[in-house]
Amino acid sequence: MHINRFSDLALRLLMYLGSRAQPMEATVTVRAAATMFNVPYTHLVKVAHQLGLQGFLITSKGSGGGLRLARTAESISLGEILRVVEPGDSVIDCTSQLCPLAGACLLKGALDSAYAAFLDKLDEYSLAEVARTPRLQKLVYLKPEVLSPSPGTRSTGRRAADSPTSKSRSRARRSI
Repeated sequence: MHINRFSDLALRLLMYLGSRAQPMEATVTVRAAATMFNVPYTHLVKVAHQLGLQGFLITSKGSGGGLRLARTAESISLGEILRVVEPGDSVIDCTSQLCPLAGACLLKGALDSAYAAFLDKLDEYSLAEVARTPRLQKLVYLKPEVLSPSPGTRSTGRRAADSPTSKSRSRARRSI
């Protein structure tokens, strides 16, 4: 199975929020999370928006705003997340192109069955289980500058243009 980039970012963002000491109360900005994951801000905005629409996140704008979990990490399964963010419910599409094997092929059924089993297996894991690993929690707390504004931060929440983080972020954007 292959998980697309959107789903990967959705899982990472939810894991990051779930790893916080009080995930239902701790807010993180999209910009801070994008910096943490070294991914383009615009991509993560789309992911956060979709997760908000689907009821996984509460999003708030303005001073003190950001993202936080809308439900407890224990109540969210990995399978539930992927069912929402992965497009479609089958591995292959046998209808968009005329297939000479249509109706006589068992491959689509086998792949769809395997995909359903994959998601069912992921239902056995909660967001809390995968988010509260010691290594992830150590990573979250090793980078406190990502979570709080630095002295060079403008009111827009962006870092000053001459900061090293800005330069590395622009290099990261070019490489993605």
